[in-house]
Amino acid sequence: MAMALPVALAACSPALDWREAPIERLGLVAMFPCRPVAQSRQIELAGAAVKMEMQACEANGATFAISIVDMKDPAAVGPALSALRDATLGKLASPTVTAAPTGWSLTGATPQPAAGRWQLNSQRQDGSPLSLDTAVFARGTWVVQATVIGAAPDARASTPFFEGLHFAR
Repeated sequence: MAMALPVALAACSPALDWREAPIERLGLVAMFPCRPVAQSRQIELAGAAVKMEMQACEANGATFAISIVDMKDPAAVGPALSALRDATLGKLASPTVTAAPTGWSLTGATPQPAAGRWQLNSQRQDGSPLSLDTAVFARGTWVVQATVIGAAPDARASTPFFEGLHFAR
């Protein structure tokens, strides 16, 4: 019986280790289920060459990511949100798969018609399932994309990730 206790406790260890990760330059706080790693790269977004900064990590078969871009021009924010959404959903969608909008919004975000959250269930080329939950929103000239992508939908992972997003200032 004494040997069964350590095995039982190990089986109960959480696969997700939630922690706050501040995105300082934006005043955004995100909840990640693992330690995010920062990356940046130059991209073309809505006709502008911009630097995208990202924090991402992998846990429990899913990738969790927050990407931010300063468009610098308020007129470029709406087109950038649309471009991010369309590019992300377009990578997974097929004529038989559609993304379902969720009606999600984030308090403190700058209102934008192209902002929102979408969920999509699709398949990889090998036929295995693939789930995407993504949101795009803005704060001033900053464009933000939050994404959870993995093998199967898991509300226990995506719900705290999206509900944990908030502006600290």
